[in-house]
Amino acid sequence: MALFVDGPVSTAGDLARIDAGLLDAAESHAINVTTKLELAHDALAADIQLWLDRLRGPRMDQVVMTETIRHWEQMQALALVYRDAWFADLAERYRVRWDEYSRQSRDAYERFVAAGLALVSDPLRKAAPPVLDSFAGPQTGGVFYASVAWVNARGQEGAVSEASSLEIPDGQILTVAPGPAPRNATGYNVYVGTLLGSLTRSNDVPLPPTVNFTYIPGTNSGEAQPSGQAPDFVHPLRRVLLRG
Repeated sequence: MALFVDGPVSTAGDLARIDAGLLDAAESHAINVTTKLELAHDALAADIQLWLDRLRGPRMDQVVMTETIRHWEQMQALALVYRDAWFADLAERYRVRWDEYSRQSRDAYERFVAAGLALVSDPLRKAAPPVLDSFAGPQTGGVFYASVAWVNARGQEGAVSEASSLEIPDGQILTVAPGPAPRNATGYNVYVGTLLGSLTRSNDVPLPPTVNFTYIPGTNSGEAQPSGQAPDFVHPLRRVLLRG
C-alpha cells in the first residue's frame, strides 16, 4: 500500500467509475477533478493529524493509505465536485449528489475510526520517476518504460514510482538511474517493460542507491510492480467522552 503522504491514490477515472455523470458535470462547469482529489486529500490530512496529535507518537509519514482511507477520500472528492457544480447553477440534481456524497464521506470517516490507524515503522516515500538513458551495445531498440521502488533495511518495498519512457534505436542498451534516495533506503528495485501496463522486476537483489541499472532483455523475473508497504501495526482510535 502507498503511504498517505504520497498523495491521492485515486484518479479522475476512478471517480468516474463510481459516478457516471461526474466528468460531464465537471466539464460543464470547468471543475478540475484532480484538484478536488488533492483538496480532499488535504482535508483528510487535517483530520488524521488531529488523531496523531492526540496519540502523541505516530507521525503522518507512517500512515498507510488503506482502502478505508481511499474510499473516504473518494467520497470527499465527489462531494467537493458536486458542491462546486451546485454553486455554479443551483441545479437540484447537483445538490442531491452533494448531500449524498457528504453523507458517505462522514460514514467513511466513521469506518476509518472504527478500523484504526494503519502504520509502518520504517516508512519509505514513493520514489520519483527514474532517469532513462542508453549507451552503445548489442540490443534491439524500441520504446521502453521503467519505474523504481525503494527498499529499506527490513526488506520492505515502498510504492513504485511513475514510469519514465525512452525510445532508443537498435544498437543501444537501456540504463535506469533512480532519483535521490530517502535516508532510510538501502537499495531499490527496477521494473522494466515495453508495455506501460505490464512492467516487471528486472533485478535479482536490490541495487545500491548510487548505482545505475543496465537493462538486459530477457532477465525480468516476472514479478509485478509492488503496491507499497503493508502496515506493521494498527493503532486503535478511541474517542474520549468528557464528564461534567
